[in-house]
Order: sequence, then structure tokens, then C-alpha cells
Amino acid sequence: MPEDIREEADKEKDEGYKDLEEEVQGEKQNQGTETEGREELQDRVAELEEELTDKEETIQELRDRVRHLKADFENYKKRQQEKKEEEIEKEKGKVIMDVVPIYDNLDRAFKSFEKNDDKDSFIEGVEKIYAQFDEFLSKREVELIKAEGEKFDPNKHQALMRVETDEHEHNEITEEFERGYKYKNKVLKPSKVKVNIKSSSSEDQNDDE
Repeated sequence: MPEDIREEADKEKDEGYKDLEEEVQGEKQNQGTETEGREELQDRVAELEEELTDKEETIQELRDRVRHLKADFENYKKRQQEKKEEEIEKEKGKVIMDVVPIYDNLDRAFKSFEKNDDKDSFIEGVEKIYAQFDEFLSKREVELIKAEGEKFDPNKHQALMRVETDEHEHNEITEEFERGYKYKNKVLKPSKVKVNIKSSSSEDQNDDE
């Protein structure tokens, strides 16, 4: 074989070996890069799983806290309702104890009248009892609604009868059949009254005068 051909073959062989080595080296580098990427990904997945576990524990703690707060609030409402009912019953007891002496006085007045048949003493006793009732209502801010002689107000008066007369103003209450009461400016029971209603012709005539 000629020398130059051999040298050419050796050169090609060397270049082939070199290319193969470079290819193998590149493959090793790629494998190393993939390995590093896979490890980083696994580490990241592990971190996310740990964060998820922490968040789930936090969510469970919040749920438990909400459940406890809800139970505490229900117990609080129950205690407040019981306290309110106790206060109402207590107030009822006070009212009853304020009424009982008045009732006892009325009972004694009737028994005394049955024994002695003293009308003057009986009337005097009833008047005192009436004053006690009046004081009882005043202490609780219960007031009578003014009626006779007042202008009719449907918010606190109930008209049972209507009359037409020149002796009273139009819409004036001429008579009270049943008294009305209010508590702190709130109507408990309207007054039942008779109201004067003037016809339009009568009003026109009065205006001319």
C-alpha cells in the first residue's frame, strides 16, 4: 500500500475516534444535566408536598377553631336568652308584689263594708286604693291619653260615635267612653271616644261669620 494512502487512512481513523469520543463525552454531559434536572424536580416536588401538608394542617386547625367558636357563640346565646328570661320573670315578680298590697287593701275595704255597712268609710277606702293604682301606673311611666276637648287623633283615639253639633269644633272629641293609656309615648290602648263632625256647609257658614 502506498505510504500516502496509509497516512490518509490513519488520519481518517484518528478523526473517527475523535468524533466518537466527543459524541460519548456529549452524551455523558447530557445524562448529567438530565440527572441534575431530575433531582431538582424531585426536590421541588418534595418542597411542594411539604407546603401542602402544612397548609392542610393549618386549614384543619382553622376549621377546629371555627367549630369551637361556633359552639361558644351558641352557648353564649343560650346563656343570654336564659338571663333575659330570668330578668323578665324577676320584673314580673316585682310588678305582682306592687299590685298585691293594693289588692289586699281592696279586699279589706269590701270586708269592712260587709261588716259595718259604712258607705262613707268604704268610699274613702276605695279613693285611697284608686290613688295607689294611680301611683303604681305613674311609677312605671304609664300615662292617660288626653281625650275630651282634644282634637281627634287616629294614632291615639278610636272613634266609636260621630255627632254633628255647633257646640264643639270640627273633629273635637266631645265624650270619652273608655280611657286610653300610653307607655313612654307609645300607645298601649287608644281612647274610645265620640267625635264632633261638622258638615262642609256649617264650616263655610262659620267662615263667613
